[in-house]
Amino acid sequence: MAHPFNGFKRRQVLATLGLGALSAPAFAADPFPSKSIRIIVPFGPGSSTDLIARTVGDRLAEQVKQSVVVENRPGAGGVIGCQAVARSAPDGYTIGIASLATHAMVPATMSQAPYDAVKDFSPLTSLVSVDLLMATSAKVPATNLKEFVAWAKAQPKPIFLGTFGAGTSGHFAGFMFAKAAGLTFEPVHYKTPGEAITGLITGDVQLVFAAPSVVPAQVKAGQVRAMALNGPTRASLYPDTPTFAEAGYASMAFQNWIGMVAPAGIPIDILDFLNSEITKAALYPASRAKLEQAGFRMVANKREEFISQLSNDVVQWREMVKATNFQV
Repeated sequence: MAHPFNGFKRRQVLATLGLGALSAPAFAADPFPSKSIRIIVPFGPGSSTDLIARTVGDRLAEQVKQSVVVENRPGAGGVIGCQAVARSAPDGYTIGIASLATHAMVPATMSQAPYDAVKDFSPLTSLVSVDLLMATSAKVPATNLKEFVAWAKAQPKPIFLGTFGAGTSGHFAGFMFAKAAGLTFEPVHYKTPGEAITGLITGDVQLVFAAPSVVPAQVKAGQVRAMALNGPTRASLYPDTPTFAEAGYASMAFQNWIGMVAPAGIPIDILDFLNSEITKAALYPASRAKLEQAGFRMVANKREEFISQLSNDVVQWREMVKATNFQV
């Protein structure tokens, strides 16, 4: 059976040397992919992006019959990892995880972002949408959002907001909630989700906005409390936790997405191949079940849909950041 990507074969012709030399035969390059594929995750192990990359990557490896290596490159709110993707060779062998934060929020908050979220990348697919959960430390004497706001307003000292990096979705969500509730939070930026959640458990920070999949064990153990979610409906992981709209903060409703991108300049047939195989891997029953159980809403869309979505979000969040005077 022909390789599904034989249409992309390139031919190399050896130059003739000397008088009367015969032209050498042409050789077809190996079809894509002919070696391992690397997925760069711009956040650390234990993050929602890491879970998605490893779940999809494992299945992708089986489909394309090549190894898929997940490489965590955390730091600077995802900027370091995304910059590494943008600077990689445009051959399809390095792809990366992207999110609303790394490609719309963070660039909008930086005076000079090290990459252009649209021009420097080839969008592959938006894999999932994901809610943000507001989780508070169990050391805070509040069991619901109303009690938390009342407690926070009564405190003579700062309320600390733990984030996974300056300008990330959790940072901006905390800023939005503080503004909506008439509060002031002092951000504490951690390098990894694990460090931020440890800070939440110990009480070094009082609240964190994170993907639902990050803290279910800690909520179950009573170490942190689930206060509210910013999605359109309640999450399966937290059926008793209200949405922000239900709790009276409709302005907190916005949808985060997590997807995959590649460097700019990759041939269209490789991009189409990657989109087809990555979305197939994400929607594979075992992969889909694992991601949905972790609280993600499946998307796995076409490249054209993701390109449009990304372009719109870059403009929207640049305007939103400017309107709210949000700064990192």
